[in-house]
Amino acid sequence: MKVLIAEDSELSRSVLSSILSKENYHVIEAEHGQQAVDKYLEYDPDVILMDLMMPVMDGYAATKKIKELAGNKFIPIIAITSSEKPKSLINSVENGADDFLNKPYDSQAINAKIIALTRIKKLHDSLREQEKKLDELNKQAESELLVAKHIYDCVLDKGFEQVTNVQKFMKPVTQFNGDILLSAYTPSGGFNVMLGDFTGHGLTAAIGAIPTSDIFYQMTAKGFSIGDIVVELNERLEKVLPPNMFCAASFIEIDKERTTMSVWNGSMPDIIVTNDNGVIISRIASSHTALGILPPEKFDRDIDIISLHGNERVYIASDGVLDVRDKDSIKFGMNNYVNLFQKSQDTSTRLEEIVNVLFDFVHEGEVNDDISIIEVSVDSAIDSWQVDTKGEAGIKRIATEWSASITFEADALKKKNPVPLLLNMVNGINVIQGHKERLYTVLSELFSNSLEHGFLRLDSSLKASPNGFQEYFSQRELRLKELSNAKISINMEQKQIEGKWVIVIDVKDNGSGFDTNASRKSLKNNADFSGRGIELVIQLCDSVEYNEKGNEVRAIYSFNKENK
Repeated sequence: MKVLIAEDSELSRSVLSSILSKENYHVIEAEHGQQAVDKYLEYDPDVILMDLMMPVMDGYAATKKIKELAGNKFIPIIAITSSEKPKSLINSVENGADDFLNKPYDSQAINAKIIALTRIKKLHDSLREQEKKLDELNKQAESELLVAKHIYDCVLDKGFEQVTNVQKFMKPVTQFNGDILLSAYTPSGGFNVMLGDFTGHGLTAAIGAIPTSDIFYQMTAKGFSIGDIVVELNERLEKVLPPNMFCAASFIEIDKERTTMSVWNGSMPDIIVTNDNGVIISRIASSHTALGILPPEKFDRDIDIISLHGNERVYIASDGVLDVRDKDSIKFGMNNYVNLFQKSQDTSTRLEEIVNVLFDFVHEGEVNDDISIIEVSVDSAIDSWQVDTKGEAGIKRIATEWSASITFEADALKKKNPVPLLLNMVNGINVIQGHKERLYTVLSELFSNSLEHGFLRLDSSLKASPNGFQEYFSQRELRLKELSNAKISINMEQKQIEGKWVIVIDVKDNGSGFDTNASRKSLKNNADFSGRGIELVIQLCDSVEYNEKGNEVRAIYSFNKENK
């Protein structure tokens, strides 16, 4: 151990040096305060014995200077003085001395004080090292959190930016939001929206965002319905989330024509649907368990079907909206939330108004959960097919002949969703993206007509009312389970007809067919919720021809036609 002696008296230095050398200390000597400062910087001693009265720089100033140089490092300094006056001792403490040593010297007292201060120094050094390591860990954690937040924010931003008619207000209570908003267009021009609320707050609540968003976007892009998506999400989250975590979630799926909305609500507040005047026309309460709780065999994927006119607004909120409290700890609650819609007259600022009223209610109260409210404008005037033409202008179709076929039999129709398989057929075609969506729509409409009318004998006029919608889809499920001896074949080929490249789509089935002319109206004059499919296909294609029975159809799609 190194001990620095700062003493202007040669005799005193000699005595101290002799005492310390006998105890096997390495002694460094300084004749005045400035020299003590210089020796401290040169040798970095473990303990300093500092005489208070010295020339050039006294012990008070030297002690203060060394302490300043040491910074957070603890360097024990024992003040040496022949004075026992309180003022002298107080001044030494004020300048940084840690103990006192009176002249004449007592060897045992000197050694005891050095040992005691050395122990303090070791403890201080240990704490400094721990603080250093903790600081490094904090910096690393902060860096990792910034990366995680960037990734998480990208997920949220993507969810908001994908569908342009979705507006949001999201306010987390911590750096990470436990609520997640996802939205994306479907291959046929409709769109899916999900608002999820993971258990808890912060990073632990956000860990499910990545797998959730991956499944949502991939399955939406492949044409899966929200019923399929919630089944897959529940199975994945049930496997990856710890037992005390789950994800309450609301899903909506709106078709391109803005005539139907499918809803799945699992442990979230009521979904509110208003007309263009802001009047509530529907409330869809939670009828399902949150995602990630039940095993697949017990999970309920059933959806509610709501009829639309194309001018509604849909509001989805997380529990945080209802759970905020005022200064008297009274919850905002569902009644206050619903009353906002009944009182408001200005639908253009509905979301902003909800947020303002909510925080006026809180005022000096409590916000203990993430708050999320989204508004979905069901605007039938928006052509959602246009969104996927971005960045596709440079893609050219391969001018060559090809063909592809696929057949669905009864077992496949009952057990598998055929839509993703149809989409895979379309995705294999090298055409500009906007044409892929239209081709997919043609395929899915022709296929649906063959299955629902040719085999299941469903009456589209049921869709004239909300209750009829429910009845239509209930009958579809029941009749599909009883389906047998059914076969639907689809053939697609690209070839030249009269000098232009076209895609010919043939759909055939072994069913009894249906009346293809029944209750058909032009799209322009049809404000109903049925009878639009064949007219849409006719508008998109150069020609559409059914056989007399109605179980065979040929559609010719041209790349040169202006499809609106």
